[in-house]
Amino acid sequence: MGKKENRQLIGLRMRSSEIKRRRYELDKKYGRIGGVCPICGKLIRKPKRGPTARFCSSSCRQAYARRKQAAIEFRKDKSVDLAVGQLAEQANDYREKADRIRNRTLNAQREIKQVRKTSRLACMFQLKTILERDPELIENAPSNGYVAGLMDDIDRQGRSGDAERLLRHNGYTGPMPPAGTNR
Repeated sequence: MGKKENRQLIGLRMRSSEIKRRRYELDKKYGRIGGVCPICGKLIRKPKRGPTARFCSSSCRQAYARRKQAAIEFRKDKSVDLAVGQLAEQANDYREKADRIRNRTLNAQREIKQVRKTSRLACMFQLKTILERDPELIENAPSNGYVAGLMDDIDRQGRSGDAERLLRHNGYTGPMPPAGTNR
């Protein structure tokens, strides 16, 4: 027997690589391998009692914890970015909707203005026609009659006194009809 065998039998110092090789052989022989480290891939020895460890060393455990935390942070960042993106998209949708409503309102206001202008011109034309055909209708107009209502509409849709100015401009010199109920 050589020195090497003596050391092995007596249990004197052995090189660490030799110890690892021997342990591996014994573990394989007696079925004491409990798993594989998910970080480095080393075999994990099953203890005589208790559950098998998940990691081969504390450095692998810490590396696993760092990776897990990084994954959680990534998911958080991704969910925050997703939420920000959705909010930005909703803001754009609301802005577009508000712009459409604003444009419709502006168009409606323009149409109302145009209708009032057209209505005012039609009333003015009717008043001028009455003046040309039968000026006595204006002189004898009652306060709640058609002519007074026509003059009220002209003044309401334009400036106050437009109806009187129209009549005077077209040569009417008679008395103005009394103010209508709407004046």
